[in-house]
Amino acid sequence: MRTLSENEIQQLMDEIVWGTLIALDGEQPYAIETSFAVDDKFLYTGSKCGGRMNRCIEKKPVVTFKICDSTMDAKLFLAANDESYAKILTEKDEIVQCLRIIYKKLGLPESRIEERANQITAKTGSLSLYRIPLKKIAGVASGS
Repeated sequence: MRTLSENEIQQLMDEIVWGTLIALDGEQPYAIETSFAVDDKFLYTGSKCGGRMNRCIEKKPVVTFKICDSTMDAKLFLAANDESYAKILTEKDEIVQCLRIIYKKLGLPESRIEERANQITAKTGSLSLYRIPLKKIAGVASGS
């Protein structure tokens, strides 16, 4: 195993679409798979509004976000994680910024952002969005 450089971790975060968001539900870890995107300071992701992950983050915002990729034969494995905390986004400008970054990565039309931001702000949508500082990032690789 070797340690990934910051550039390799950034490249992995730019290429991978899905990751695992891990929080604490009382004393037990709880994890969900979710799409995400990053800028130079934050990781942006979301979960079901009022769902279990949302309740976990409301109670204790400490989280880990993990991404990984591997070849089918597992000869090459890449993984990275960020140990940080999650902020639930409630202000419309923060929500719009988050949606722009995620929509761009996923190739979704920007024309849907305003309506979606209004739903999230009014809590009439099914999604809560989180901003996670890229605080304690680490990554490893195996193979060549």
